Amino acid sequence: LPQQLRQQEAAAAEAEEKEEMEIGEGSKAQAKNKDKDKSKAPKDDKKKKQQPVPELPEKKNKQKIDELKVFNKELEAEFDNFEDWLHTFNLLRGKIGDNDDNATEEERIVGRFKGSMCVYKVPLPDDVTKEAGYDPTFGMFQGIPSNDPISVLVRVYIVRATDLHPADINGKADPYIAIKLGKTDIKDKENYISKQLNPVFGKSFDIEATFPMESMLTVAVYDWDLVGTDDLIGETKIDLENRFYSKHRATCGVSQTYSIHGYNTWRDPMKPSQILSKLCKEGKVDGPHFGPGGRVKVANRVFTGPTEIEDENGQKKPTDEHLALAALRHWEDIPRAGCRLVPEHVETRPLLNPDKPGIEQ
Repeated sequence: LPQQLRQQEAAAAEAEEKEEMEIGEGSKAQAKNKDKDKSKAPKDDKKKKQQPVPELPEKKNKQKIDELKVFNKELEAEFDNFEDWLHTFNLLRGKIGDNDDNATEEERIVGRFKGSMCVYKVPLPDDVTKEAGYDPTFGMFQGIPSNDPISVLVRVYIVRATDLHPADINGKADPYIAIKLGKTDIKDKENYISKQLNPVFGKSFDIEATFPMESMLTVAVYDWDLVGTDDLIGETKIDLENRFYSKHRATCGVSQTYSIHGYNTWRDPMKPSQILSKLCKEGKVDGPHFGPGGRVKVANRVFTGPTEIEDENGQKKPTDEHLALAALRHWEDIPRAGCRLVPEHVETRPLLNPDKPGIEQ
């Protein structure tokens, strides 16, 4: 028995050693396989990296949308009341009796005097007297337009009103637009907007007028009433004559781009090149000189821009209008004669009520 037990123990020990050897060889083989996989991985990655990336379709550039300059105040406040050469003086009637002591200045106005007064030393400086086209009989008043009556077409765009004072017992209002210029009196009461303190009108009106007799434009907002007279919510007044004659050219704002078709077609009756030539002539500025390579020279400044324009059929044609517009948009940089031109814009004006002076409506 002892001998048999020894033989069995020896056989068991030998079997255990054999199993351990097999397990060890198996783990080594697995390790080798893993190493092989690791060595293969970079090659696979290289193959993946070498594969060409499919090209994505090119995205078309979105067409840039033209924008308007929005002034959060009256245009006069931005351009010194357009009194660069023409000033307005109110003519007041004298006081008659004690009742006039309480009358406001607005109530005493019987007319307005427009003009300009200038005090200057004589003889005039050489740089003034030597200017081309200078007439010494006019002194410093050179290039002033004639005071003969002039007929104009006024186009009024009204976008919206905000934060109107309530005019009805329900805390709302039924606003509509009223416009007055000279003998023209427009009341758009059939298009009133019901129960609204922030109405969006989106309206335009064309009015013919004659300066200087018809130059004060009144834009008012009334509250429509079914019974009785309509109540004035507020109004604003604009002196169109000052804008018309101002060197800032407030007749029609200068647009960002020149286009002959589409939603933003050029609206000014004069093309950019015509406006630029007129400004250069009036300001006695050398230019404009259009040259090759999309360049225009005005005085000592050179401006660049496109020299082609696309019509509604997609056909491109040569033009100098883009170059002229580039010069107009930087007219304030022109020496001596330059000034800031009014851009295409929307202005914000307060509505006032004569019965509530000084309070915006």
